[in-house]
Amino acid sequence: MKLKNETILITGGTSGIGLAFAIRLMSMGNTVIIVGRSQSKLDTLLAKYPKLHGIAADVSQPKDVQALADTLNHDFPKLTIILNSAGIMRQYDLFDSKIALPDLTAEIQTNLYGTIYVTKSLLPLLQKQPEAMIVNVSSLLALMSVADSPIYSASKTGVHMYTDALREQIRAKGLNIHVLELLPPLVTETNLTSQYDNDRLTKMVSSPLSKLVDAGIKGMAKNRLQVNVGFTAVLRQFMKIMPNTITHIWGKQTLTAFFKKDTH
Repeated sequence: MKLKNETILITGGTSGIGLAFAIRLMSMGNTVIIVGRSQSKLDTLLAKYPKLHGIAADVSQPKDVQALADTLNHDFPKLTIILNSAGIMRQYDLFDSKIALPDLTAEIQTNLYGTIYVTKSLLPLLQKQPEAMIVNVSSLLALMSVADSPIYSASKTGVHMYTDALREQIRAKGLNIHVLELLPPLVTETNLTSQYDNDRLTKMVSSPLSKLVDAGIKGMAKNRLQVNVGFTAVLRQFMKIMPNTITHIWGKQTLTAFFKKDTH
């Protein structure tokens, strides 16, 4: 897919991976709309990058997503690319009696439901275009659970499975909509993985944000089905050989740091 003169929507576009892609794609001559929950963050970014467009919406809320879709249909009818990047990652001690049950599902609401809501609401608009693309950001942790963030892995595995099913339905209908799954490793320079900044193991398997964006742009241009960035490609092979051992090693490492921090 050509990545110039396209109209691109990026959720989670006010920080981290989403913002990095927004800036890069904007610089390539595209119309880029970023979505975030905070209007103040959007205002700050639009002042700094006046060529960007911004819409405030919480993708975990169906009413917000419907309003977003209505705005896009009216103001950006030539939308051709969706990049579902909105995501949150939280650490939980599942034995903590103070955690309310609804608090446990926030990551599912944003990471998985948000991807499903936005995609479903905008499929009719994409279907009108001669060529379109959906990029879903899953994770290295869609392949392996991380014990200190048990719900995050579940949400990203859901994104992975949903992306595969979406692609097959699009193929069956003969539509010219490409579906790409981007699997980042732990990425430096993002708030999402700041909890691991001092972890020796995760430093070994992380990648800079610029490398992720480079790989993602290349994959989009070539209509890849899946882009495994950095250590994600290595982990795929390890998980074929000794999945339980790898999960235990990573779980032990992250939980040791988490429980130690939790006691201070």
